Amino acid sequence: MSGLALGHEAAERAADHAERETPTWKEQAFTDFVNYAKRHSHFTTEQVRAASESPPPPDPRAWGHVALRAKKEKVVVSGEWVRATSKTVHGMVVTQWQSLIFDV
Repeated sequence: MSGLALGHEAAERAADHAERETPTWKEQAFTDFVNYAKRHSHFTTEQVRAASESPPPPDPRAWGHVALRAKKEKVVVSGEWVRATSKTVHGMVVTQWQSLIFDV
């Protein structure tokens, strides 16, 4: 199994855990992601997470599941790679999403 597939699997497990802790977390977080994409042409998942009104999931990788769902549902496409600003991810490279539903 590739590293990417393992990452997707870990994100799904983290989202399922969040859902067990807070029923409807996945849908709340996805709604937050979509609403953010309507207001921003380019952004990172960490920016959505910071602006979200959803309770923080037990494992922040749950947000990866939300972002992948948004990509699958044509809310966003992958853009450039950028450095994360959150101290918890130590400046790693992350995807900058390009919104397909940005409403000027």
